[in-house]
Amino acid sequence: MGNIRKKTILDLSNRLCIVVFATLMFFIATEAVFSQSTNQQGKKRITGIVTDTNDEPLVGATIQVLNSSSGTITNIDGLYVIDASDSDVLSFSYVGYLKQDIAVRGKEKINVVLEQDAQMFEEVVVVGYGQQKRGGVVSSVSTITSKELLAPTSNITNNLAGQLAGLISIQRSAEPGRDDAEFWIRGISTFKGGTTPLILVDGVPREISNIEPDEIETFTLLKDAAATAVYGAEGANGVILVTTKRGTISKPRISFRAEYSTATPQHLPDFVDSWEYLELANEAAFNDGQDPYKLQSEIDLYRSQTDNDLYPNTNWMDELIDKTVNNQRYTLNFRGGAENAKYFVSMAYLQQDGVFKDNPMGKYDSDFGYERYNLRSNIDLKVSRTTDLNIDLSGQYINRLTANRSPDDIFSFMLHTPSHLFPAIYSDGTLATYAKQSDANNRNPFNMLYNQGYRKEFGTRIQSNVGLTQDLNFITPGLTARGKVGFDYDGNAATLRNYWPSLYNATGRDAEGNLVFTTSVSGAPELVDPEFTSTSSYRKIYIEGSINYSRIFKEHTVGGMLLYMQKENQESSVVLPYRKQGVVGRATYSYDDRYFIEGNFGYTGSETFASGKRFGFFPAVGLSYYVSNEHFYPSALREVMNSAKLRLSMGRTGNDDTGSARFLYRPTFSTSGYNFSQGISTSGGTNALGAGIFDQRFENHTIHWEIENKRNIGLDLAFFKHAIDITVDYFNNLRTDILLERNTIPATAGFHAKPWENYGKVRNWGLDGSLNARHNFGDVRVSARGTFTFARNKIIEYDELPQEYWWQEVTGTRVGEREVYIAERLYTEDDFIRTENANGTYSYELRPGLPVVALGGIIGPGDIKYVDLNNDGIIDSKDKKRGVGHPYNPEINYGFGLNVEYKGFYVSGFFQGTANTTILLSEGNNTFWPFNWGIEKSNYRKDFLDRWTADNPKQDVLMPRLHVGYANNVNKEPSSWWLKNGNFLRFKNLEIGYSIPKNIMQKMRLEQARVYLLGHNLHIWDHFKLWDPEMGNRNKGNSYPMSRTFTLGLELNF
Repeated sequence: MGNIRKKTILDLSNRLCIVVFATLMFFIATEAVFSQSTNQQGKKRITGIVTDTNDEPLVGATIQVLNSSSGTITNIDGLYVIDASDSDVLSFSYVGYLKQDIAVRGKEKINVVLEQDAQMFEEVVVVGYGQQKRGGVVSSVSTITSKELLAPTSNITNNLAGQLAGLISIQRSAEPGRDDAEFWIRGISTFKGGTTPLILVDGVPREISNIEPDEIETFTLLKDAAATAVYGAEGANGVILVTTKRGTISKPRISFRAEYSTATPQHLPDFVDSWEYLELANEAAFNDGQDPYKLQSEIDLYRSQTDNDLYPNTNWMDELIDKTVNNQRYTLNFRGGAENAKYFVSMAYLQQDGVFKDNPMGKYDSDFGYERYNLRSNIDLKVSRTTDLNIDLSGQYINRLTANRSPDDIFSFMLHTPSHLFPAIYSDGTLATYAKQSDANNRNPFNMLYNQGYRKEFGTRIQSNVGLTQDLNFITPGLTARGKVGFDYDGNAATLRNYWPSLYNATGRDAEGNLVFTTSVSGAPELVDPEFTSTSSYRKIYIEGSINYSRIFKEHTVGGMLLYMQKENQESSVVLPYRKQGVVGRATYSYDDRYFIEGNFGYTGSETFASGKRFGFFPAVGLSYYVSNEHFYPSALREVMNSAKLRLSMGRTGNDDTGSARFLYRPTFSTSGYNFSQGISTSGGTNALGAGIFDQRFENHTIHWEIENKRNIGLDLAFFKHAIDITVDYFNNLRTDILLERNTIPATAGFHAKPWENYGKVRNWGLDGSLNARHNFGDVRVSARGTFTFARNKIIEYDELPQEYWWQEVTGTRVGEREVYIAERLYTEDDFIRTENANGTYSYELRPGLPVVALGGIIGPGDIKYVDLNNDGIIDSKDKKRGVGHPYNPEINYGFGLNVEYKGFYVSGFFQGTANTTILLSEGNNTFWPFNWGIEKSNYRKDFLDRWTADNPKQDVLMPRLHVGYANNVNKEPSSWWLKNGNFLRFKNLEIGYSIPKNIMQKMRLEQARVYLLGHNLHIWDHFKLWDPEMGNRNKGNSYPMSRTFTLGLELNF
């Protein structure tokens, strides 16, 4: 770690100590207030454990001394400690369970078993704009808790894959601070618009990538129309609700966590040695009829390794990548409160090193390090007997240090800079580069990382909520009013110091053996003065107000909500802010906890569209039938299947992220002139522009959001008193009015450009489900969980021109499927007439009867033979077929885990996988292809040694015949040859821990302490070996690598 990093951490330690000391003083004072009654006469200490009927400890159960403000909650093991007198009565309560009141009467240990409340049906579930008892939920919702989300990752989005039924998640890069995962709820339903779900944190639209995992209470997916219609034109892609932790009625509780991690980059490419590379280059040149690139005598000098300056063998991965990097994470949480005031305060610090080695030049650091400071304060106040106020404030400060080039750029050059041209740096310290650094594609990766300067980025993010709840029971029981205001600010800045030293290329040695150089780039020896390069900011304002009603009339339960919402986002780079507003309604009814019906609507508007088309109505209805609550439900069956509920929902949602330009309904004009086809101009040309104004885009005031009609049927089952819980959902959604440019409207209709219209359609269907099981074998507690998601789409309407052949049609294919040639086999010698050239190479001519290849390049034995689909005797674009393989985004995502606890020991493992996804290697002008940009701008992976050669003309090889240059390589075309199975199963997380016994903790004045070892990204089973298959192919394998991480952690609770 460089000096700058050490200084940063030292400064952090000083600042953190001050903050922690001041905060501890406050809470110690608070503790004194709470403990005033401890020494009162007659008080004694009561201990015990609170469990459910399955002997599972209830974490966070409340124990209150009746008629007093004294109370506490249970810890992670269900244990509690409270001071009370013999005359006191203790009240034990937990959400979803029946309350118990127990008199002390001389007892010093009180163990309590709480039974589930049949009226509450387990826990409260967060839904759109509110909460509902799980038993009354009619919609498709998936929820996990913060305990299940914890993992040694700085970005919570990277630990969601496989955790929730309905969520498909992929992480494409692991660069610190820029490693957000992509995720979709129930797949993709559009080929033009945005696919990202709406994300809300404590009810306000926000990003989640920088939230500290310890701050999160629950993470909830809303999937069907009954759950998402209330979000109107933003609900079509599903909704994610993140709920942060809040205070509880208890004495102050302090939790401290420290983690130290070691990460090892995985799936780094392995390249051939320089002499092997040169021999392979000669092979490729021979195949193209060219003379050898290097003579064998010179290649032997590289093989001898006697002069690594002139005949180097540079392994860029060894030169630039650290084998291990270290990360640190610290969190400090305070939680507690009384009836009139509750609080949750959290502080966190995260530091990550990049995978690049420290700068050996010593001028500056450029290892892509990342630091983040988090602070959150959630305060709940009871202002009066009928008024509650919550004040939430959170913020993050982010510090990122990078080189002047992105890591993807540097990785790209590491992949295509050959090992024989120059060393990373000459042995005498001279900076090396190409003999002529003529274009952007020949650079020394060492210089890109260490000798072009550095960039410092700073980000400050602040989020605030103020909410007010007013009880209106004086009007009618069950009536409340709520209001919420949120304000967020995000500011980013960056400073840059360029460094442009002189670069050289060695051409030989003089008589004394000293290197002789030519100057390739003339520069300056010192860093350029810092410059302020960029700033950006945005602010968000969110306003919400609602009237809520909930009432029970014997067997009838009714509820309702009417809400108004308005939000505004202003970005510094955009003149006009983004504004939205809406009205939301919900009505619920249940009879005898057996029959449930819920109606929702969202009437939302966006200024993106024209007046008259800005607002839309999105209704939904959901039904559920609790079969197991029927009087006729057999008691014998109840002993096995204690709960069975059927759910049905249908409705409409929208997506106003159309994927197109803003204000697309407005016309645009060009004043640059128009060619009136008069054949003359002032300059004498026949196509020159004359004077005139013409329409670039015609106005269309009917443009609006995408519409999705959702259907869902679900089944919730519980067996053996919830020892096994199963949820299964089938969904079938139709996305219509996808905004696209009309292809079937001819130019003769008068349009200069294709008009935009809501016309496309995509059907998306599938199923998702989850299974949770738990059982105790004496002192051994075992629990298991699993999720499965399958989502498949089909393009129904693409408005494409009639295709000559059916296999060219987009309609009927899946979003993300490729158009490729079908590889039949590799050509053989028998397919050609061979002619020997003057330089000893060969030219090949296809024998009569074989299709002519009209794709450019040089054809010969060992090249890919494509299928002539239309049998016209020519291989051209008409032979490309759509719908081959699977889409690049997986259709299947699953996860499963097992937890085992024995007394103080526990082991928890989690696996995650994807299926039905295909990687296409030949997508774009990829840098990993051998000699793709020429011999001096390429590298050669050892994987590609599995290739076709004249001496070993195998068909089952990875690499066909080698060529030099992109233009000569007929094998570069996207074809089924390059479609590779992207399925994988990853051993995602393993945690092994030990909770220190209570008797030891009491001596140390601790409530709980545990140590643990976490492993992340431990192993992967896959079919694809070139890079991590989760990175896919759109990055061509150039992205920042994934890492295997081991974390040693300590958690203390006071």
